Amino acid sequence: MLIAIAGPTASGKTTLANLLKKILGANKAVIISQDNYYKDWPRLSLKERKKINFDNLKSFDWVLLLKHLKCLKKGNPILSPEYDFVQSRRLKKAQKVEAKQFIIVEGLIPYFEKKLRSLFDYKIYINTNNGICLARRIKRDTQERADSIESVCKRYFEDVLPMQKKYVEPQKGWADWVVEGI
Repeated sequence: MLIAIAGPTASGKTTLANLLKKILGANKAVIISQDNYYKDWPRLSLKERKKINFDNLKSFDWVLLLKHLKCLKKGNPILSPEYDFVQSRRLKKAQKVEAKQFIIVEGLIPYFEKKLRSLFDYKIYINTNNGICLARRIKRDTQERADSIESVCKRYFEDVLPMQKKYVEPQKGWADWVVEGI
């Protein structure tokens, strides 16, 4: 069973995915983070990569994500990319992911694209207040991603919120279940 969890930045997607995995059993469930499927821009400098709008639909490697989800759904393992948020780059190493009974995909827009949406057996949308999301994002990005509060807020209002309205929020209409705030 392929389960998608979508929602705004820092809305609780990873928390819900981990809770579901615990409930379903670690031996029966695996989590795929859509964040690992950001495109890599090796020719750009770090300064240039930091300017990329990572909330835009164009920043994801949809072809690879679709290929990997089809493989997992057929019961085959994949080599999932790993993403480094400090460097805004894909790491050279990949993580082997075995197919399990429940494959949980969590991310901003895992089922916005029709080809992906049709793969999922169950779609969840987390609807969390923007103020809570911003506070969580500031905490996460300053502690884990070496960003300043100013850069987090600038990115949030210039990139995140416009893309949230354009790509993230429409997924509510395709969700089988909308969870109010986590």
